[in-house]
Amino acid sequence: MGTLVAMHYPTVLALGAADHTYVRCGTGGRAWSCWGGKTGGSFLRSGSGSTNQADAIAEPNERAGVTCYLVNGVCHQAANRILFPAGIFVSGARGYGLSLAIFGPYGRPRGPLGTCNAPFNHHAGVTGDLPECVAPPLGITTTESSRSPEEQTYFERVSTAYRDVTPRMLQNERREGADLVEFMVQLFDYQIDYNLGDRLGNQRSGQLRDIRASAERSRMELETEFAERNMRVSEFVAGSDLQAISFQKDAARILDPNEYEALFDLKYGEFVALADPAIVAQAYPRLEL
Repeated sequence: MGTLVAMHYPTVLALGAADHTYVRCGTGGRAWSCWGGKTGGSFLRSGSGSTNQADAIAEPNERAGVTCYLVNGVCHQAANRILFPAGIFVSGARGYGLSLAIFGPYGRPRGPLGTCNAPFNHHAGVTGDLPECVAPPLGITTTESSRSPEEQTYFERVSTAYRDVTPRMLQNERREGADLVEFMVQLFDYQIDYNLGDRLGNQRSGQLRDIRASAERSRMELETEFAERNMRVSEFVAGSDLQAISFQKDAARILDPNEYEALFDLKYGEFVALADPAIVAQAYPRLEL
């Protein structure tokens, strides 16, 4: 069995922005860019998994079926999909907790008006390893990261959720908005449970659910305007980042500092943006920035 390694580095914005993440195999013989670069990063974590399956999930463009940047997700969601055979996530990357809350671990399955369909194809029948990923390791030696029973349970819950909801959501355009809100809140519930357990109680958990549902509806409105070409790319990106920061501030009013850090892996009062300008220019080259 091969090794899949999650890598990360600061984006061009660095301060105030999320890390870029990508995946390589343990030998360094193959890497997948996940919308951005695929060299020069630092080790984040690793796990055993089929590199053939990871390569199939990545697809030739190495975006893993994350069709539209900032709609279905960002590099974190593409990397998580490629890491699926190893059962690990890019946990620990700066901004991942926020990215997880907004896009889910494997991305939002669709965009507005029937656009940006992004089902997660697991390629479950693909096994084995790429030849370049089974040679003796080159360069740094990575130690496989341990996975707690809680993370294993979380992995199984979200994997089941994506398998169950994606076909139904992609086939039912009349309920696409309601289904998407319900699905994203469900994923956020799993995140809360994994990171905070029952520390919040019913009242504050309900408040977090409400702000997450409201954030999803606001994001859908923004994306609809963008899909209808009523705004430029720069306006869409700015709106997306402002919504992300607003969501963090709303959550900070409900959570205490320790809870906020546990949920988002950020210091209390620290708010990050998710859009990488370099990737935006690559993702939307034919539209006016």
